[in-house]
This record gives sequence, C-alpha cells and structure tokens, in this order.
Amino acid sequence: MKISRRLLLLMIVIIMGGCSNVITEDQLIGDRWVTKSGYKDGEPSGDPVCPPFDKGLEFKDEETVYVEDVGRDFKYSLTEASYGMDINFFNPNGEWDFFEIIIENEDNLALIGSGDSESFNCYFEREK
Repeated sequence: MKISRRLLLLMIVIIMGGCSNVITEDQLIGDRWVTKSGYKDGEPSGDPVCPPFDKGLEFKDEETVYVEDVGRDFKYSLTEASYGMDINFFNPNGEWDFFEIIIENEDNLALIGSGDSESFNCYFEREK
C-alpha cells in the first residue's frame, strides 16, 4: 500500500511539473523574432501595437536583447507572475517596461501590455 501511494504522489509531482508555464531565456535566445500581427483574446489577431518592437527583436544572451527599431541593446529579465510570466525591458535611457509574455511554441511568442501599456499587443514569429 505504501509503495502505491508513493508512486501516485510521484506521478502527480511529475505531471504538475510538466504543466509549468515558466519561460526561460533559452527559449528566446537565437535567431530573430519578427512582428507578424497583434495578439488578442489568446490568439494572433489584427495589427500589431508594439512600439518600439515593430521591426523585431534578437535575444543575444540571458540578459541582453537587441531592439531593431532603436538600433541598440536593452537589458531584459523574466519574472513569474500570478497569471504566467512577465518580461521586463530596461532601456539604456532609464525607462523600464514590462509585458506579459506567452510562448505558444518554439517559434511563436506574444507580448501583451498592462497598465499604461494596456493597448500593447504583439505576436512574433522566430525567423531562422
């Protein structure tokens, strides 16, 4: 009996771990992310509203992202939130922006704004 309970508990832990929404820097780094559309109601839709990321992004490493629209590197970090994950961008001019980040698969991601940036919504595809 004890073995079957432990096995059941182990299976639950494994399943719960597999359902994690945690996004890692490794999922972002490499290639270029190009804006394709907006993102509303959980799916790509409409025109993108994502200045200054309209031309695309390239995540260079665990803390640096190149923003094509402004032609320079920004610092970024990922943080867990109650609803999923946030990505925080720190512009060298001192501005700090954060967005909800959703990765649908290895080649698609969405950034969604909140607060002052609530209308911000952008859907990207990985360009290889």
